[in-house]
Amino acid sequence: MKRKYVNTLLAIGILAALWGSFTYYEKRKNQGLPQDVTVETRTEEKLLSLDGKHIQSFTLKAKDAPPITCSRESGNWVIVEPQKLPADQSTISAFLTSLTGATVDHVVDPHPGSLKDFGLDPPTETIDVSTDAKLARFTLMLGDDTPTGSGVYVQVGGNPRVISLASYEKTSLVKSLFDLRDKRAVTLDADQVQKIEVNSKGKTFTLMKNPEGVWDLVLPPPVRADGYSVSTLVNQLKGLSMTSIVAEDKKKAAQYGFGSPALTLKLMSPAGSQTLVLGKKDGDKYDAMNSALDPVFTLTSDVLTQFQKDPVDLRDKALFSFSTFDVTRLDVVTPKGHWTFEKQKNKWKETAPAAKDLADEKVESLLDQVHDLRADSFPNSPSTNLAAFGLAKPAYRFEVQWGDKKEIAEAAKVGDNVYARRSTDPLPSELSKTSLDPIEKTLSGL
Repeated sequence: MKRKYVNTLLAIGILAALWGSFTYYEKRKNQGLPQDVTVETRTEEKLLSLDGKHIQSFTLKAKDAPPITCSRESGNWVIVEPQKLPADQSTISAFLTSLTGATVDHVVDPHPGSLKDFGLDPPTETIDVSTDAKLARFTLMLGDDTPTGSGVYVQVGGNPRVISLASYEKTSLVKSLFDLRDKRAVTLDADQVQKIEVNSKGKTFTLMKNPEGVWDLVLPPPVRADGYSVSTLVNQLKGLSMTSIVAEDKKKAAQYGFGSPALTLKLMSPAGSQTLVLGKKDGDKYDAMNSALDPVFTLTSDVLTQFQKDPVDLRDKALFSFSTFDVTRLDVVTPKGHWTFEKQKNKWKETAPAAKDLADEKVESLLDQVHDLRADSFPNSPSTNLAAFGLAKPAYRFEVQWGDKKEIAEAAKVGDNVYARRSTDPLPSELSKTSLDPIEKTLSGL
């Protein structure tokens, strides 16, 4: 017999042996199961086959707390019991998603002899739901955790059986009044805020959007603020959330340190204004109140850290914000002359003092150097006396144009110091002593 046929027969024999071993293992494994246990494929059963949009109200009843009722009003959820409160729309939406998406983990006992054995008489939590659907009312009762802790015993109103839900379902369904209420410490749309006044123990500054929609730091006078730093503060306002409720009203506000606040923020937008005040320290948090909200609440100390800044740290240190790719014209004035560069048909040319073609990379390198001009520091006392910094008649001027926009910055050397400012900033900044050297070197090599 040829060798290749021998190899084929050997391969077939090995496969047959493996298949026989697998079949024997499965047979022995099934024989090892108790007689009263059957293996079956269970179809997933939903606890409540209903779209959450049909739920109009629900009430949560816990053993040791007053009932909480939430209801839809004009398309939004509100808390109506134990008192009227604005609700956290996203939390309630997640709750309804969990309620309508929950599935039966196991049928524990179709006909239980005693519900007390499962912590369901009385239940630890009851959820009563009202809907505008065919199933007008629905009641869910939660009992004890299962012995393994991986689930919770549950009974649905009108059905005698006891079932179990996975423990994560319980976490999604058991909510406190604080969980469900609106916990925003600032209810203005932070993106619409036009002005922020900050006072922290006498240290004050104001941030204001100018007509171009750019944030200015009003010292006074107004200078451009660092966009990233201001965005960080605005994002802090967006996510500012109460960590607890100290009191539902401000009748005893004086005892929370609001007479000598650690921080006061006044926020103004087209929709109105709100004042947020941080009072005394409460553990690792601060008691706080908002002029537009009823309760006294606590906030983490992060908000104080974020807004307790030196105004200098909020100034924009960059002299330019242009994108090198977009620029179509550059004018540079130094003590050695005046140069003009223009991009024509996607090629850079020098048009003054002499017209000539230039390698694109040389002009782009020059643009990068101009773009990188950046303040190292700012004079200690804000002064508009530009002559003291050589900026009344600056020896250096940079004008960058793209489309219908342009940016201008001026610079001067006074002794060993280099000062500069944007044309829109009345206050100067101090650059590194060698900041202008790369630009002068590039110009001399063109």
